[in-house]
Amino acid sequence: MFSIIEMAIVLVAMALLTIQGIKDDVAKRRTAMLTAEGQNEAVINAALGNWVTDNYGALVAQLVAPGPTAVTPPTLAQLQSGGYLKVNYAAGPIWGGTYMIQMSVGPAGCSTGASSCQVSYLFYPSKPVTKKGQPDVAGAGVVAQAAGNGFGFSRTQNASTVYGLNGAWNASNPIAGAPAAVVMATNGPTTNGNSVYIRRDGSLTWTGDQNANGVSINNLKNVTATDNVQGKQLLSNNNGSVSTFVNDGLGNTNVYQNGMLQVLKGGTATFAPLHSGDVIAEGTVRPAAIAMPRTGCPVNGAAAQNSDGRGQWLSCQDNVWLPIGGTALRYNYYLVQNGWGVPAPSCSGGGTPQIVANLQNVYVDTTATVNVTTSGSGPWTVWITDGNGSGISGSAVVETYCAY
Repeated sequence: MFSIIEMAIVLVAMALLTIQGIKDDVAKRRTAMLTAEGQNEAVINAALGNWVTDNYGALVAQLVAPGPTAVTPPTLAQLQSGGYLKVNYAAGPIWGGTYMIQMSVGPAGCSTGASSCQVSYLFYPSKPVTKKGQPDVAGAGVVAQAAGNGFGFSRTQNASTVYGLNGAWNASNPIAGAPAAVVMATNGPTTNGNSVYIRRDGSLTWTGDQNANGVSINNLKNVTATDNVQGKQLLSNNNGSVSTFVNDGLGNTNVYQNGMLQVLKGGTATFAPLHSGDVIAEGTVRPAAIAMPRTGCPVNGAAAQNSDGRGQWLSCQDNVWLPIGGTALRYNYYLVQNGWGVPAPSCSGGGTPQIVANLQNVYVDTTATVNVTTSGSGPWTVWITDGNGSGISGSAVVETYCAY
């Protein structure tokens, strides 16, 4: 049997274990509450950053030279009414105090015209994290870690400085007396800020070349260029105008657009309205339209390329596609004699080989007849004969052509 002393020792031990268990449970609950607080502050900080991005132009316009200039930040109620916060948040953290926001435009000497100004802000509770009335640096670390990038806290050593997580940044402690365990977020202490981002309100211009990484840019209105435009295909909106980039296999890319001719050399486009005067191309010019000779066309004067792909140009003449130069295009010239052969021309699509023979010089009996005839449908044989059908000495000039 246990003695009274032994039983007392067991009871004391059980009481101590119970007390320790309660302490551990309280510590876990406190850590969970601090973690939740950090996550809530992260949501507020993200909303604040989005608000700055959307209102960048109006904020920068408040700069008073040489700067920096303090500007009025939004309240939590304004962030919520503007849709930046989806729920209503308490005015301060679980350990007391209120949420504070400081905002300014700078740095000194920045220029709003050159878009070199930044909007910087600090977001922090007005009181440090405390435990039993004393600054709780470990608790502040839990809050900052839960909040993530952009947050930091002040430590016991050199509490006048707030250090960002992983040494990402440092800034002056904003609370009077510079206590330890102050949790703070910033979008860029001193000289950094949101100006590095493209502004939705168009108030900030790009300062360097951009790479869209192969993604699409949709729903554009007007696009203007002062230099080069490169690409494979450009499609317009629903006004019926379409521009197409076509590579000719020779290092040139030609652009065809309704009302505009844009000729590219090695991917560089020069824009020239057809109705404004001369069209000058550094590279080749090739019609985009494909047509067949003797087929109908809608607009007289339009140009097209023969559908056989060999490069012959056609023009719309009296609403019919015909070769530029006429319906009988001379192909070659030969000097022949009786019985000589003449090769047929290599006509583009829709063309038929033809031949014309004309005497150049000939000798015959004064009582005879001179005949110049051809046989075959290409190639041909040229005959120079007398009235009896006998070949005679002499020569003739023949021309071959393609008829359309």
